[in-house]
Amino acid sequence: MSTCLIAFVKNPVPGAVKTRLQTCYTPTQAAALYCAFVLDCLGTYRSVAADRYVVAYDPPDAQARIKRLVGPGWDLHPQAQTDLGGRMAEAFEWSFREGTTRTVLLGTDTPTLPAEHVRQALCLLREKDLVLGPSTDGGYYLIGLSKPFPEVFRDIDWSTGGVLARTLDRAGGVSLGLTPPWYDVDTPAELDVLLAHAKALDLSGTPAALDHTRQCLSTLDIRSSQ
Repeated sequence: MSTCLIAFVKNPVPGAVKTRLQTCYTPTQAAALYCAFVLDCLGTYRSVAADRYVVAYDPPDAQARIKRLVGPGWDLHPQAQTDLGGRMAEAFEWSFREGTTRTVLLGTDTPTLPAEHVRQALCLLREKDLVLGPSTDGGYYLIGLSKPFPEVFRDIDWSTGGVLARTLDRAGGVSLGLTPPWYDVDTPAELDVLLAHAKALDLSGTPAALDHTRQCLSTLDIRSSQ
């Protein structure tokens, strides 16, 4: 059985990424944090055994910039130019055409996500049609499929707290697996959670692999927004 991990990555142009952080931080700071999140997430994903690692990037003309950002070891695939659901559906369809039998798609907003959650998703796909990793904001940080299922991406109000619930409504008739809930980092309040979580992990003796994010936070002198 061939496995594939797909990470969605945007061109890190200041003002175009992590826009909700810009209520407290400059567009340049937000873009720098985005790059750090990407690198830490990709490092985690690469630690999970898979047959293929893919970065699906947006926009299509950003390939050279994305290649410099993510470095070697990643195949590059342009995202379809449609809504988020259409982008994800196309990425899965492409993966299955390439011969994959288990595909997991993730974003790059979860720099503290444990690699074990991703491993669990791939394992669940041995028996399940669909795997979801619920996020604490009402969406999901991970989706995995063992066969094409474009219906699960249709008629969803993306970037709302109802994404997970609506996705489950669309998932009738397929077997479902779940990985543990986790949190995205999109807003200043969520960045505060990350800062506190990282400190707690350090104090507990189980630090997260956040090398790029830690360095970025240190360089930008970003502290809690509270």
